[in-house]
Amino acid sequence: MQTIMSSTDWLESLLAERTRTFVDEFGSFYAWLEGSYGGETLLLWMRAALLEAVLPQLPTWFKGRIVLGLDISEDHKAPFARALHWANPRRVLVVGPGEGLGTAYPGRKEVAEGEWVPWDDPRQARQLEVALRPEFGYQELRAYAPWEAPAPAPLPTMEGPRVGSVGWERGIPTYGLGLVGLDRNLEALLRVWRMR
Repeated sequence: MQTIMSSTDWLESLLAERTRTFVDEFGSFYAWLEGSYGGETLLLWMRAALLEAVLPQLPTWFKGRIVLGLDISEDHKAPFARALHWANPRRVLVVGPGEGLGTAYPGRKEVAEGEWVPWDDPRQARQLEVALRPEFGYQELRAYAPWEAPAPAPLPTMEGPRVGSVGWERGIPTYGLGLVGLDRNLEALLRVWRMR
C-alpha cells in the first residue's frame, strides 16, 4: 500500500491567497489563473514537486484560463482523469522532465514494481493499491495505452506523457511539455491556440 503526501504547501498557500483554488478527493491541488477575456481553458498538469520550477516560467499575459493541476501521485491515470473533470479543459499539457513537446507514447505496462514492458494485454499489468487517507484509496491498473498526435507547433519533440491516452480518449488534445525551455515553448503553443 502506498501513501502520498504533498511537499508544496507553502506555494499552494501563496496561490490560495491570490487565485481560486481547490483540492480534490485524490489530493490534487488546482489553481485557476485567469487571463483576459476570449480564450479557452488549458490544464497544466504536473507533479507537485515541479511547481517551484514552473511558476516563474508562466506567461504574465494570456487569454482565457490556465489551470495548474498538481498531481501528488506518480503519474497515475485515476487522478488525471479526475483532473479532466474538475478543470474541464479544451487542451492539456503534462509538464515533465526534458525539453520540447511530447507528441506520442508507445504504450507500456508495469508487470512488477519498477518492471515496465511493452503494451499488449493490459489485464496482465500490476494492480497498485493507493491509500491517500484512511477513508479514501483507489486501485491503479499500471497499463498505459499508446497514443500519437500531430504537433500543433514546430517545436522539438520528445516522448509524451503516459497518461496522454486518457485525455485523447475523451477528445481532449493532450501533450507533454518539457520543463527545459518551458516558457518559450508554452509561449509558442499559446500563440498557435490563440491564447496570446
